[in-house]
Amino acid sequence: MAASERPRSAVPPLRRALAASFLATFLLTPLLTPPMAWADGVQFVEPRANPSQLPGLGGPDRRERVDPTTPPWRMLGRIQTIYGGRCTGFLIGLYRAMTAAHCLYRGPAHVQISPRTVHFLLGADRGDIKAAALVVDYVIPPGFDPSHETQSSGEDWAVLVLNEPLGAIGGVLPLDRTPLSGRTPIVLGGYSRDHTEVIEADLSCRVLEVVRNARGAPLLHHDCEATEGTSGAPLLKRQNGGWVVVGIQIGAVVNHAGGVAVPAASLPAIEGEGTDGLR
Repeated sequence: MAASERPRSAVPPLRRALAASFLATFLLTPLLTPPMAWADGVQFVEPRANPSQLPGLGGPDRRERVDPTTPPWRMLGRIQTIYGGRCTGFLIGLYRAMTAAHCLYRGPAHVQISPRTVHFLLGADRGDIKAAALVVDYVIPPGFDPSHETQSSGEDWAVLVLNEPLGAIGGVLPLDRTPLSGRTPIVLGGYSRDHTEVIEADLSCRVLEVVRNARGAPLLHHDCEATEGTSGAPLLKRQNGGWVVVGIQIGAVVNHAGGVAVPAASLPAIEGEGTDGLR
């Protein structure tokens, strides 16, 4: 994928419905706005900027600060826009990173922002960064609609094209496209709204089940503690002594710890992903 290429229209067919009765309706609200809906007793929203009631967190809070210089956290960065938007992202190739698609829109009108207004800050930690890159282009699935995130939540992901080879500095995280079952142990960390300058992670959580949105797209329902700012963070699983990405965080549960993620198993092959060009 060259920097000038636009999104491709081909997305692999979705698998049959699993646990369809669990997710009769599903809603992810645009960043920093409050609308929401119920789905069989579990209320999903994109986290709201409310310090007295941060969604995605339970009690006691299991999150802990992690070292951004060690794997898998050294592959993470803060996605930051000139408009003040912040999310989490992770490296998947020499010049490639991923985040949530909704992080690339702003305001109630859902204005899509220019790539060059976005930066990837690798290893951001209390005012320091390991390296930084400008986003020169990005790819969002053509089916994602920020005005209808309920229906298009399964395509709430984006590939960022960077102007610097940050993968040579931080390393890359491989995408594991093997379908997951429930109760899979995972970890989830990112730059939370309440602690924006450090990576905090829940190191003892699980994928609870695979659910479906209104279009039948699969989503991972998990019980990890994570709130606003962690959108775009990788759900990580231990494998063969290393770490693989099994999902991309897109929303939080407002009445207890947990959230939802786009499964890596539903992602198409991405040009530029992998370790080509890395030593």
